[in-house]
Amino acid sequence: MEQSDEELMKAYQEGEEEAMSVIFRRYQKKIFNFALRFLGHRADAEDATADVFLSLMKSGTSYQPEAKFSTWLYTIARNACISRLRRRKNIFSLSFKKASEENSEWEIPDIKTPDEEAHQKDVAMQIKNAIQNLPVSQKETLILRGYHALSYEEISKITGHTLENVKVLIFRAREQLRQDLGSLLQEVQS
Repeated sequence: MEQSDEELMKAYQEGEEEAMSVIFRRYQKKIFNFALRFLGHRADAEDATADVFLSLMKSGTSYQPEAKFSTWLYTIARNACISRLRRRKNIFSLSFKKASEENSEWEIPDIKTPDEEAHQKDVAMQIKNAIQNLPVSQKETLILRGYHALSYEEISKITGHTLENVKVLIFRAREQLRQDLGSLLQEVQS
């Protein structure tokens, strides 16, 4: 039977190094994808992911299973990304490659012809720019909900916003995207 994240952390705290390897394998891609979407640059995302797991190894002995492990880990990831943004002090872009989730409202359908492919790139750039222009708090809540399928409660714990504020931020982000991408949405629906 597979050990839970909390059991693995307890084993790591008791000196079992392999437990951290299992956690790393479970979460490496998820944390990297979160950082890539948040920061928009592969090198920054790789560095942030490394920072997250280094921090986890250092602070792992102080982990108390009061909250869900993944919530705690995403909080560390969020803080690592924000630290990178502060160091970089500029606007960032987001990647739009979605991790194999079905029925996503952000997915762009596969297109075959060269003209349609060029149009797809233009559409992706418009979406990317619209999300880039969202305030950071709206952007991060939208990424955590839309790309990582976290619950509102988990997002609240990760970001430090109240549950109601998380819902409002996501609602406002979606409404702003609908407004900014209105002509694009009408074109797709036609």
